[in-house]
Amino acid sequence: MNKLAVVLVVVALLAMGGTEGLAQREQVRIGISLPLTGPASASGKAAEAGYRLALDEINKAGGVLGRRLQVFIEDDGNLPAKGVPIFTKFVTVDRVHAITGIFGSAIGVSIVGPAKLHEPLIAMLGAASPLVERGFEGYKYLFHYHPWAYHNMEAVFNFMEFVRTGTGASTIAILYEDGPFGSAGIGDTRSELIKRGFDVPFMESFKTGSGDFTALLTRAKRHPVDVLFWIGFDADALPIAVQSREIGFKPRLIFGSPASWPVGYEGNPVARDVAGMAGWTSASPLPASKEFVKKYQAKFGSLSEEYMAPMGYTILTSLAAAMNKAGTTDKDRVTAELAKTDADTPVGRLRFKPSRLSPSVYQGFDSDLWMVFQFREGRRVPVWPKHVAAGPLAWRWR
Repeated sequence: MNKLAVVLVVVALLAMGGTEGLAQREQVRIGISLPLTGPASASGKAAEAGYRLALDEINKAGGVLGRRLQVFIEDDGNLPAKGVPIFTKFVTVDRVHAITGIFGSAIGVSIVGPAKLHEPLIAMLGAASPLVERGFEGYKYLFHYHPWAYHNMEAVFNFMEFVRTGTGASTIAILYEDGPFGSAGIGDTRSELIKRGFDVPFMESFKTGSGDFTALLTRAKRHPVDVLFWIGFDADALPIAVQSREIGFKPRLIFGSPASWPVGYEGNPVARDVAGMAGWTSASPLPASKEFVKKYQAKFGSLSEEYMAPMGYTILTSLAAAMNKAGTTDKDRVTAELAKTDADTPVGRLRFKPSRLSPSVYQGFDSDLWMVFQFREGRRVPVWPKHVAAGPLAWRWR
């Protein structure tokens, strides 16, 4: 190539945005922040598998804008001290075109400042606390896929109403983790349950991942409660069930609402009839879910029951689709296309609407995502709502 040709190539590159523009055209880059270690690692690892499945599918189909999609997956441990530097690195060092993941509400709250400074496009996996929603008020580039905590609680209230009318249950003890995930709106939760005819004689916080619930459960045991309702993370599930048995605390129903359950929990005898809430099950009759299950088994040789797996898959595929429709990685144009999403996904129909507390935020799924199951014979049996129930609610009658 002669000197004139080289000069013309350089001029052309500069016209298209310089050498940085060329680097960006080589690969589309997305940063993914997940809790791959720590108390929420079951959720993080499930989501990572979903993201990786989507990545393979996207790149086999030609990538994004005809270029290979590259992801940067970082372990934030569900800790703001790790999550904030990771978020900042994605923007300033990796120069990603979008950021996703962000599972914990504590991290979601902590990145508000850096997000408003740098204004990246964010497709948020979790961070359900309304504190996150209010923090991002006025922000134009946040797509929050997961239901907010009040959506979660709307589903809980409806399920509890089902329990009350079907069994005569009247008393509930509440245990909740002391971070934003468990504590945000907990007073309103208690008030709503009382409004719906329940007595709540015991409510106390705990530190997630501590592993020692004996003293807390002993205090709860002093009250003749029908339902033990706990809000926390996967690491809390087993010690709560085991230590309840050890001290002879026998509520008629143990109902937990972690984002994910520990791997292998369903096979433990103490899990029998423990109830949980989930946004998805591998037995879902949805065609998109059946296709997801087939792809997941083909890639990993196993099957996840954690809804964070199809949620991660849904986020990355929808984000890639919006970039392809926009014909660019420009965040304003991608935002406009992502906002128009109307798609069947493994976890249901995805459409965005203005978020309830911060209308600038785009909200995806709501309380309709949720169902309640019970662990039975090593599997999850949906028991509510009626249209997805595969068996009756198991209730310990006194």
